[in-house]
Amino acid sequence: MGRMKPADITSLISCAEPVSAGERIFCQLTRPDVEANSYRSQYVARQLPVTGTGSATASGAAGEWTRLSYGWNDSALTITDDSFGFLRAARPKESPQLYIGATGAEARRLTDAPLGVSGFAFDPSGQRAVYLARTPEEGRYGTDEDISADAEAPRHITAASYLSDGLGYGGDRLTQLFSVDLTDPGMTAESLLGSDTLPESVQLTEHTEDVSDPQFSPAGQLSVVAGLEQPTGDVDLRSHLWLITDEGMERIDLGMHSAHAHTWLDEDRIAFIGVEHRASVIDFVAALPGLFIHDRSTGQTTRITCDETIELEGIRPVIADGCAYVVLTVDGSQRAARIPLDAGTVSLADGELTLAEATGASGAESAPALLSPPELVVAGLCRHGEQLIVTAATVTSPGEVFAIDAAGGLTQLSDFATSLVDEPLAVTTPQPVSATTPLGDVHGWVAIPEGEGPFPVVLNIHGGPFSQYTEALFDETQVLTGGGYAVVYANPRGSNGRGRAWGQAVQGDMAAPAHADVLAILDAALAAHPQLDASRLGIQGGSYGGYLTAMILNAEDRFAAGIVERGYLDPTTFIGTSDIGRFFSEEYSGRDPERIAAQSPMTNIEKNTTPTLVIHSERDFRCPLEQAQRYYAALQRAGTHTELLIFPGESHGLSRTGQPRHRVQRFEHMLTWWSTHLRT
Repeated sequence: MGRMKPADITSLISCAEPVSAGERIFCQLTRPDVEANSYRSQYVARQLPVTGTGSATASGAAGEWTRLSYGWNDSALTITDDSFGFLRAARPKESPQLYIGATGAEARRLTDAPLGVSGFAFDPSGQRAVYLARTPEEGRYGTDEDISADAEAPRHITAASYLSDGLGYGGDRLTQLFSVDLTDPGMTAESLLGSDTLPESVQLTEHTEDVSDPQFSPAGQLSVVAGLEQPTGDVDLRSHLWLITDEGMERIDLGMHSAHAHTWLDEDRIAFIGVEHRASVIDFVAALPGLFIHDRSTGQTTRITCDETIELEGIRPVIADGCAYVVLTVDGSQRAARIPLDAGTVSLADGELTLAEATGASGAESAPALLSPPELVVAGLCRHGEQLIVTAATVTSPGEVFAIDAAGGLTQLSDFATSLVDEPLAVTTPQPVSATTPLGDVHGWVAIPEGEGPFPVVLNIHGGPFSQYTEALFDETQVLTGGGYAVVYANPRGSNGRGRAWGQAVQGDMAAPAHADVLAILDAALAAHPQLDASRLGIQGGSYGGYLTAMILNAEDRFAAGIVERGYLDPTTFIGTSDIGRFFSEEYSGRDPERIAAQSPMTNIEKNTTPTLVIHSERDFRCPLEQAQRYYAALQRAGTHTELLIFPGESHGLSRTGQPRHRVQRFEHMLTWWSTHLRT
């Protein structure tokens, strides 16, 4: 086994979307393909008895999985009693289309959406499916082969939000809902001859905002999530639930709440993962996503999870036995949890779930509980009889499948990280580090290469700021340690996973609290590990991490070099150029010009004398390219050694979801930069 090199990203096989059907479980495996410069995703399956405690066994786990699908990129597998469906892109860079088949039969392509299908749901009757697809305006996005992108008509914009990172302009290709008939055409001559004719699709919505997350009630009522029309040019972050009727869209008013993933409990009650906008319709800083129930019969929306301590991932709740099975974001991990629906408000304290305001009975089998250990970073879940199946990353694997039985026993059901690669990676295991802050201890890690040292050290800072590092395998850490660098990283104040107060600690003062915290973790790591070389320190970060890196370099001269990547670098120009500029800057930095200047990396940039590599993506609409260009130019004018690296065609998510070749090249440039500045 060798240490990870940039090209080894092809060995990172992620696992997601667990599905249960009968006595089989399914999951999606995805891996980067550098040669094709794309990602391959297919489904695998294995037998697993549907029984209670102790039903899963670890023996032969790796050999029991079999490949189920053979498309280039298959996703969104859904299985009912008599049908199954999925989305498939048959070739690299092809738009995904909807495929559906009867159980035991071959799936048939049912759509030819010009910009692809992004989601679907089965009607409980089995007579139709509904799906989501973008609807391009005529003359745009290839709808007229005689009109190139550069020759399209001008865009007349009146909305406040008109760009989306990873997409671009969205108002002229809104996502709408369509219906397609699943009735078998029967034994006609056309069907027997294998006609390629697709069934007719009927457009169900013509909304002025994107439609998402179609769901059916048990009796067949259809609902979606969508925003409100914003005719005044103001930003409104709320997203409501809408019923789709024969007359059109009927809004289910959620007041100051926003809904994301939702599911029907009965014909009146809808459970959803969402947030509450307290002060205004753009109040979003550390607004903890929680579990809500809306009752249509009363118009009341009730929050089930505490709005100060519990934060949920945006994964659709799995409902069973009067409980919701969800994923909690908690202190450097993501953990599967059980939340009773009718017992009262659930809170998190001292690492345990409790009923803060009990309103009903809750036995041990339905009491709130964290079900998975913190070393599993859970990304998906489903119920399989009495077992909970989760897909999760670990310290040694980007994704495996685990079963949690009714007694709490944990069984690993896969070994994809070693069984599906030619040469498993030798993984560097991070060690925990902590330091004290006014709000409590800040938690972090240090990953140290093998050997005696002394090792140069890179302080890495995450984006967000309302996000977090976990101890799960992280390619950036592994590539740096594989190159001989120790890596220190932390979840400072402003990160998520520690409650509302921790997340709001940087509101109005975006740099100072987190600045203190990451340096405290760095100093703690240096003090605890003498093989770290305090005379050879580097610092890097992306997005908010790029911002904080830039702010620290304006104030500190202890670092030999820095990397500022896809940074939030000029709060003033960010407002008019970013897809989130109209609310992010105002809610984090405020409106007072002096306070904004005090929080800007452009202020006092002449004090940064540290060699700085600036990395950015050409099509980044979250932190637009002009942020990097202005910062790079200001460093040059100040006489600071700086270099600019721009990736064509990439968005803000380059480091995680960018073209595989660019991801490899990004790592290669990083290693070259650190070799130049930290190896001497």
